[in-house]
Amino acid sequence: MIVPFSVSDFIDRAVQVYGDRTAVIDEPDQPAPPLGTPTYAGFGALARRQAAFLDGLGVGFGDRVAVVSQNSARLLTSFFGVSGFGRVLVPVNFRLRPDEVRYIVEHSAPASSTSTPNWTGRSAT
Repeated sequence: MIVPFSVSDFIDRAVQVYGDRTAVIDEPDQPAPPLGTPTYAGFGALARRQAAFLDGLGVGFGDRVAVVSQNSARLLTSFFGVSGFGRVLVPVNFRLRPDEVRYIVEHSAPASSTSTPNWTGRSAT
């Protein structure tokens, strides 16, 4: 029997089986305030909160969401909060020049875009 395994299945199972264990250890030395060491239950809640926020913005199934972020717990949360709920994550390297970020964001035509708090680049759109 073949059972499809979606992105959300990974975090849902981790929450159910390993809820009280540490999910990720965020880098403490980064431009944005770190998320610390959330448990799988907390990490799953962050992803669901992000998905609910996108729902509130009207970002639909299959829509793209551009995220300018360091490789951090926030980006990993976005993987589950965006892709795990039927949207397409467009991760954008925060080290790119503002004109390069603008090109990627405009070319990917996201329904929404966001950046890590304290990102030092100028507006991407």
